[in-house]
Amino acid sequence: MRLLKLTVPLALMLGCAAWAVAQESTAAKTTRKKLQQKITVEFKEERTADVIKAVFDEMDKAPKFKIDNGSGISNNTKLSYKAKDKSVEQVLNDVCDKLDCGWYVVSNAANNKVDGSVVLRKSSKGKERGYEAGKEPKEK
Repeated sequence: MRLLKLTVPLALMLGCAAWAVAQESTAAKTTRKKLQQKITVEFKEERTADVIKAVFDEMDKAPKFKIDNGSGISNNTKLSYKAKDKSVEQVLNDVCDKLDCGWYVVSNAANNKVDGSVVLRKSSKGKERGYEAGKEPKEK
């Protein structure tokens, strides 16, 4: 009986903790909504850093972004790309396919400085498309 009295509250606490971790921050949700905005861009042999900056400059109220050069992405790689009336999310997917890298939206309500920002990086865990590898939402 004592074991049952200890096990039930512990199981409830763990369940609540897992639910809280699975929740996405408000800033991340806002960023995901912003990434649905349609844009038109065209680049011909431009630097990666300039391409990414131009994509976000096309947006209304663009989120912060970071190119993780430590992961292996070079700011100086030349890119050519053209998109007409595509969502920013789709443009990021296409550009990342060319660069063999991924991107994700940071969801960290405890750190307002990075919460809701977009990070581009190379990852050994596979293609990241909007969510950090291993933190994707489960399919229903």
